Amino acid sequence: MLKTFITPCLLGAAIFLGACNKHIYVPNTVNAPLLKEQYEFKGSVSPTNYQAAFAITNHIAVMANGQYVFRPFGNNNDNDDVFVDRYAKGGLFEGGIGFFSPLDVKKRMVFDVYTGLGSGSFKTLDAAYHDEGNTGNVNDYLLRSHFSKFFVQPSIGFVHPAIETAFSSRFSVVNFYNMYLGNKAFENDNERRDAFGQISQKTRFFMEPAFTFRAGYKYVKFQMQLSFAVPLSDDGYDNRYDESTVNKYFQPVSFGLGASINIAHWYDNFHKK
Repeated sequence: MLKTFITPCLLGAAIFLGACNKHIYVPNTVNAPLLKEQYEFKGSVSPTNYQAAFAITNHIAVMANGQYVFRPFGNNNDNDDVFVDRYAKGGLFEGGIGFFSPLDVKKRMVFDVYTGLGSGSFKTLDAAYHDEGNTGNVNDYLLRSHFSKFFVQPSIGFVHPAIETAFSSRFSVVNFYNMYLGNKAFENDNERRDAFGQISQKTRFFMEPAFTFRAGYKYVKFQMQLSFAVPLSDDGYDNRYDESTVNKYFQPVSFGLGASINIAHWYDNFHKK
């Protein structure tokens, strides 16, 4: 079963290996709180993502997520990482509501599903800005997007005072608008320029599965998450590759490290049983 989920994710990520890494959409960390009871609060923080979830009843919860990505302009290293755009900057804010329920008597397995809305923007810079002898200012090489987002996110996981694991399968519907492409960005690559202009022409769908692991004790845990963003459409602009040129503008893989806190009564009840 796990192989069934992982294989398409890795394949979806691999298609970006030949991409020119200019990303105007960087998916945020998936908030997988795995709440178990009323009034439980769980939050997490990392260098780029900030999340919180609160159970208002024994089965209904709300969440809020923030993201801020900053990779300072001015890095002129041509050997960029395969998946990371070193010039990307921006973020998003989103809120949601969901249902959660323990699946066993001891409440060690939890299922939850959230749905919500968000909006954000990103900008990046064509690396040609740093080429020797270039003419023009930063705006001439700038790529920028704004977007609104709707998501549905089911998760299932194991919860223990010391360890938590979760698999989430978020599906996001993203609408891009107010796109900007500097007049010198990709000036020798008409295919990339044309593809950029098509991004906002229709709604974009993403499958964004994530694997989350937390370890610590009770209220504070170390958290790490590996997530993917697999576009569910192919515009077919580039016949030299299996993927479309449009999809190269979306970051395919993210790996995050941070800390998670949890405030709940079930910790004390766990030791009394």
